[in-house]
Amino acid sequence: MDTTYHSNISVETLSLLDCDVRNFDFNHPIKNIFFDNIEYIRKLDASGKARPCILDNVERSLLCHTCYLGFDQFECPDCDNWNIIPPSCHSRFCNACGVKYAKQLAAKATTVLIDTLYLLFPKTIPEELRNWFRQDRSRLNLLFVAARNTICILVNRSLLKKLKLKQLKNTH
Repeated sequence: MDTTYHSNISVETLSLLDCDVRNFDFNHPIKNIFFDNIEYIRKLDASGKARPCILDNVERSLLCHTCYLGFDQFECPDCDNWNIIPPSCHSRFCNACGVKYAKQLAAKATTVLIDTLYLLFPKTIPEELRNWFRQDRSRLNLLFVAARNTICILVNRSLLKKLKLKQLKNTH
């Protein structure tokens, strides 16, 4: 985690603006847990016991909304008043950014899914194939593509049968 601060604005000025520069003063309990255990997470990453993206996402979520990720400075041309806005990390793992991502994903899913009261298709991976999927997590996409295609075929067949029955009834 690079905590080097680069800016032409002094650290003292930023600390007066509630822009977290020197110390991590988190008010969120989950961020506190990750911050207290960051060395353990780094050791897991170094030993290869954790996926590489885990350490990256933990560090990004810890730096979310701090000036360590940079900042945007807005200045009023009339009164010379200025404001600094630190960016978010855009990580799905982050408590703040992940909620936004989940809401966007839910909204997108509702436009694609079948309009029904209840639909459940349990999917489990056989134990013999689990390590194969763990080696490359992108292979999981194959399962979802296959499941989607199967559901589409079933729905289309059902709709086709209903359409044919309707046409038969209309011809008689």
